[in-house]
Amino acid sequence: MNSKNNKKRKLMDHDTSVTLSNPRLVFKTFMECLEEGDSKSAREVLAASLRHLNKSQLEKHYHIPRRTTYNLLSRKVVPSLDLVAKVCQAIRQEYNAI
Repeated sequence: MNSKNNKKRKLMDHDTSVTLSNPRLVFKTFMECLEEGDSKSAREVLAASLRHLNKSQLEKHYHIPRRTTYNLLSRKVVPSLDLVAKVCQAIRQEYNAI
């Protein structure tokens, strides 16, 4: 066997904050999940993006309580449409400000 074929391939490093700080990509992926009927993945996309935002800012500027944010991140709650709208607004405005 060729020794080149036996080498282990390494995964490339990926900084998720770069892709998750792009609101267009986040919302495109979110909408694709919804269009495919995959609400679980849609929720994961929003939660992943929220992980990179300041929780105090979310509470102060967007009226999303910290406990609600952490419950969403830990999958303890199924978010209401009102909460999804607030999260989308926060993601768009916070990442556009960067």
